[in-house]
Amino acid sequence: MAITIRELEIGDFQKGFLETLDHMSKTDLSAEEAIVVWRVRCMAGVRTLVAVIDGKVVGTASLILEQKYIHKGGMIGHIEDVAVHPDHNGKGVGSELIRHLNQLATDLRCYKVILSCFQDLVPFYSRLGFRAHDIGMRFDCPKRGDSRIVTPD
Repeated sequence: MAITIRELEIGDFQKGFLETLDHMSKTDLSAEEAIVVWRVRCMAGVRTLVAVIDGKVVGTASLILEQKYIHKGGMIGHIEDVAVHPDHNGKGVGSELIRHLNQLATDLRCYKVILSCFQDLVPFYSRLGFRAHDIGMRFDCPKRGDSRIVTPD
């Protein structure tokens, strides 16, 4: 069983990409809506990788780049939306995605890569070289109408 890690492509929206994400958190997007989101994210520099086995997307993860004012304008990478289809848990899919994103961040001259995760995933990320650093906090913004898909003017 060979795992191929590559950038997300338009055809992946019909090959299990959304279904894989739905196992992490419900997307509530049609393939057409998701493609609009993908295009906006690409324009913003977000890099989304997929893990493919036998032509089917079985995992995904994204790298969001942020240029800082500190560290002489250095870049950091934020890993987000790591999802592996449950049929492929424990097969190294998530590890390969994270390794590829860490290498991509290194290639893009990031000085650090950060992510937030739930406590039960700390051992997984620790095995991949991450360490606990701070306390993550969250604020849920009040809902204001339909905020589904925002496209730039």
